[in-house]
Amino acid sequence: MTTFQNYIKSVRASGHLSFTLEKAVTDLHVSRNAIICGMYKLKKKGEVISPAKNLYVIVPPEHQSLGCLPAEKLVPILMQHWELPYYVCLLSSALYFGASHQKPQIFQVMVNKQLKPIICGKIKIEFIYKKSLENLPIKKIPVKTGYLVIATPELTAMDLLIYSHQVGGLNHIATVLSELIEEIDPKQLITLLEQSEKKSLIQRLGYILEHIDSMDEQKQKKVVQLLYKHIAHKSLTPVALAPELPTKGKPRDHRWMIIENTDIESDL
Repeated sequence: MTTFQNYIKSVRASGHLSFTLEKAVTDLHVSRNAIICGMYKLKKKGEVISPAKNLYVIVPPEHQSLGCLPAEKLVPILMQHWELPYYVCLLSSALYFGASHQKPQIFQVMVNKQLKPIICGKIKIEFIYKKSLENLPIKKIPVKTGYLVIATPELTAMDLLIYSHQVGGLNHIATVLSELIEEIDPKQLITLLEQSEKKSLIQRLGYILEHIDSMDEQKQKKVVQLLYKHIAHKSLTPVALAPELPTKGKPRDHRWMIIENTDIESDL
């Protein structure tokens, strides 16, 4: 067993799955080039990956068929290394609430910095930019590499509408919402939508929820009633149901002031 394999073994024994180039240099008392060459050989064997500059991640035998750690274990390591706030979002966060009709092929992460996607073996992580992540409702769930930060059901619902082009369009959103509704706290949803100061989100969400079947009809009706109560006496500007599609000559729903420029067809 090489010096570097022994080092990896010691890192794992200490309860970690990652280390930096600088830490390895300090621990092993060798040059940066020696570490880079030694890790290159282990990368070829699939025992180590380097998903970010100067960061090495150990891939245990049970994950080597993926060519990477699972995304939910890799993301906390990456974010700690980059010192970035983040949360798992959209279809990926919906999955944690039993509301992703099928497992997404891409793991979606919201960050406040423009980042390129990471492809690591069979794992693909997509970073979606939001200017500020402050004061947003999140949850932390324990994973073997720390804590994974995920959007709450309410934040997930709001983001699905804001980033509709990232989730496969309106019909996919409707499908996810029909399942996610079980986990949504109506009052927390209203509070979040108020903070966003975008009445159009309430209009579109209310209309969609009123026009789909769901896994929890009572909760669905309660959410719809609260959404409508919130905007019933406000001056509303007509909003396209599908912002990316033409609106000329399309009918309007006057309850929500929605321009019905497409049909909603949930997969459920």
